[in-house]
Formats: sequence, structure tokens, C-alpha cells
Amino acid sequence: MSVNNKILDLKSLKLTRNRFKKKKIILCHGVFDLLHVGHINYFKAARKLGDILVVSITDDKFVNKGPGRPAFSISNRIKFLLEINCVDYVCVSSFNTAETIILNLRPNFYCKGNEYTQKKIKFDNNLKEELIALKSVKGKFKTINKTSFSSSKFINDNAYQDLDLGSKKFIEEIRKKYSLNQIRDEVKKISNKKILVIGETIIDNYITTDAVGKSGKEPVMVVKKKKQIKFLGGVGYIANLCSSFAKETRVISFLGEKKEEKNFVLRSLDKKIKHNFLLKKNSPTIIKTRYLDDYRKGKLLGVYDLNDDPISKKEENNFLNIIKNTINKHDIIVVADYGHGIITEKIRKIITGSSKKLFLNTQINSFNRGYHTVYKYKKINSLIINESELRYELKDKHSTILGLAKKLRKKISVDNIIVTKGKWGALLINCKNWSYILCPAFSENNIDTVGAGDTFFALSALSIGSKIDSKLGLLISSLAASFSINQIGNLSTFNYKILDKQLNHILK
Repeated sequence: MSVNNKILDLKSLKLTRNRFKKKKIILCHGVFDLLHVGHINYFKAARKLGDILVVSITDDKFVNKGPGRPAFSISNRIKFLLEINCVDYVCVSSFNTAETIILNLRPNFYCKGNEYTQKKIKFDNNLKEELIALKSVKGKFKTINKTSFSSSKFINDNAYQDLDLGSKKFIEEIRKKYSLNQIRDEVKKISNKKILVIGETIIDNYITTDAVGKSGKEPVMVVKKKKQIKFLGGVGYIANLCSSFAKETRVISFLGEKKEEKNFVLRSLDKKIKHNFLLKKNSPTIIKTRYLDDYRKGKLLGVYDLNDDPISKKEENNFLNIIKNTINKHDIIVVADYGHGIITEKIRKIITGSSKKLFLNTQINSFNRGYHTVYKYKKINSLIINESELRYELKDKHSTILGLAKKLRKKISVDNIIVTKGKWGALLINCKNWSYILCPAFSENNIDTVGAGDTFFALSALSIGSKIDSKLGLLISSLAASFSINQIGNLSTFNYKILDKQLNHILK
């Protein structure tokens, strides 16, 4: 059989099952990032259980083993598998689990290595879903009792990750200080917290296009619409992030007067999240449409539909009353103020009354530049702000970031300032003793930065608010931001399961 005939797609899995009705089919599934002798022994032993061995391999964009992974692209991983004689077929899995592969192939046996103990299976939610699917097709689960070697450990220990020296050093410092179980205990501190998220709800709308050429009569570039992608942004997205980690999450925000996007927002919101959505008169739900080049995914144009006039007195009173009735019931207050008119002076006053648990992100954008400022908040626990926005606030182009933080501290009372620096990472400054920690970014291959700031902000607020070790909190926040920028928009939300999986591979 030629190597090309060994590659199966999803449709071919069903045909293979039908073609070999009387044969016993074995399925092995994984990333197989760095193939070695342990894998060969594993495949050979699995093959002995039946007649046909199918190996499904996770596609690059569904690999959640942390920054720099996979170390080898899907094409290279496939090449290696195709050359292994005991492997009859190879299938690329474009899913987070092997559940769909199992349901289509209906294998007699589904195999994992002997590192999958009963204890590990208990905490592996992905494997639980796979085993439910396996039971539905009457297949059996088998662990292969052969000496195993960890690809992830080889990659981490031998610096195969596509990371700079600063990132590797930062991870190594965490590995020396904490065991994986200690880190999990730290992260679990978030799980008993009640989170209140306040700010604007935004819907991001991406339209991908192909360039056609110049208009025949006007000096205008003509593009052809290909695909439209819509996803939840703003505080809705932040609430989804918080909900995966915290005991309880509530979001208080505004939608458009005509409720035209209310169903989409509620469908996109985690079902566990409590919510109060008020309606802003003479306003749409904020929609930010961006036109992208389909090939390179670069942004061509932004068209925003919003009304950033201040809310009315009646709307302000309703907003105020809801906040008054809920703010003291929460442990962490997350405020994302995008400057679109809903957070008035009265609202800020009641929010800053809970300054010890207040975490703030204010953003300068094309609508509020010159009008929106962090100085409106006089007292907060922590401020998360982009370096360029901090320099704009202070009208200071050349001072060090620490110098900027000291200038800002003279104008507002703040315990911590986190300054994000894009691909250069983030700096956490303790304003009580002026100590600081620099955390590198864990991804330089940015696909889309929309949502990365909100992601970093949310996880930083949860970490500091739960008194997680500062360096560990920065690592968690940076891993989350790295996950965010490696996809178009906020179609997938970083969550506890993804974090645990990444930490397991990075730090074991």
C-alpha cells in the first residue's frame, strides 16, 4: 500500500469500518509530537490486539500543550507515522478530542499508554468523553503495558519549544519553585471566588474577503465577501473566561434598545453566568465589523456600529441600583471600561467604593481618544493597561515603565499596575514597595490580537484577586493571552481545562 493510500479523512473512516466488518480495528490517538522508540513499541503492542491499526493525530490548531507546541507541524508528524509499517492508516483529527473519530470509525479497541492510570483518567475530561463515545459503539479501552517515554518531557527538557531564552528561563523558574500539584492548588484558589464583571458588551463581526481589483470607474479597491464570523466580545467574553475558573460569575452590561442581538449574546454566554442586561435608548448593541483579507487574515477596514453618548438618568439609576444590590456579594470586581458611555461619574463612585477588590482595564480607541482617561478612577486594587496607552495618559514617550508607574501612582491610588507590552510580554509592578516582575510573551506568531488584552486582563484579575503567587499568576495570564492570539477572534475561550493541560505539559 502506498503512503498516500494510508491517509484517511472523516468520510473514509466510515468506509474503512464498513469495508472491514469482520476485522478487529484498533485506534490509537494523540499528538505524537516527537516520535521515538516508545511509540514504536506502543503501536506494535496495540496492533497485536486485532487486524488493522488506525492512528489519529491531532491537527496543529487543536494542540493545547502550551506555548511552542506542537514542536513539529502536522505534515511532518504525518510523514513519520506513514513510514511505520505496523500502522495501517493515519487520520488527521480536527477536533479537541477523539470522540468524533471514535464515532465514525467504531473501533473494537481504543488504546492509550500505560501512563493513563485510573487516577489520571478520573481527572482527564477529554478522555472521559472519548470513553463515553467508545462505549456507545461497543468498543473496549486498553492501556498498553510497554515502557513509555514522554515526548513533552523530551521537548521541554531539551528546549525544542519555539520560545526565546527569556520564556524558557521564566518557565524553568516556575518548575523549580512549584510542583504541578502545588500549582493546581494555587489555581484552585479562584474556584471559591464570586466575580462581578461590569462594562460594555461588544459583538465582533469578521468578514473575510478576496481582492478582486481596482474599481473600473473609481480609485477604490474591490473585494469579494467569502465568509462571516461573529463572536462575543467585551465583558461577555471576559465573563465567559471567568466562569470556567470561579465559583460564580455575574455580568452587568447594556445591549441595544431593540434587543436585536440579545439572543446571540445569551446563546454565546456560559449558561452558568448570572446576568443583568439593560437596554440603552437610541443605541444598537455595539458591533465592531472588521473586513479581513482571507489569505493572510490581515485587517483591511473597521466599521463600528455604536452610540457612545452617555446613558440617560433613568438608565443610570437602574444601572446604579443593580450594582448597589450585587457589588458587596462578590469577591472580585472586574471593570472593563471601553469608554462608550455607560460608566458615568455616579457609577464610577459606587464601583470605587469597593476599591480593595476592584480590577480595572480602561482602553483608548478611535472613538474615545482624547476624552477617556484612567484618572477618572481615583482608587483601585489593580490596573491593567497597555504600554502605549499608559504613555498616552502621561504624555511621556521616553521614561521607563517603572518611572511611568511612579508618575501614575501620584495621581491615583493603586496597589498593582500591570503594563502589557505585546510581544515583549508584561510587567507587574507592586506600587507598595516598587518591586516588579517581567513576564515574557509565550507566542510570537500572532494570528489575531483582538481579545488578547481582555484575556490577559481577566486572568490577571482572577490571579491577583485570589492571592496567587505573582509570578505564577503572570504565567497563567500570559498562557491565556497566547492561546487567544493563536486563533481568529474569540471563537474559542480559554478555560480551566486548557490551562491544566498546558501546565501539565510545560511543568511536569
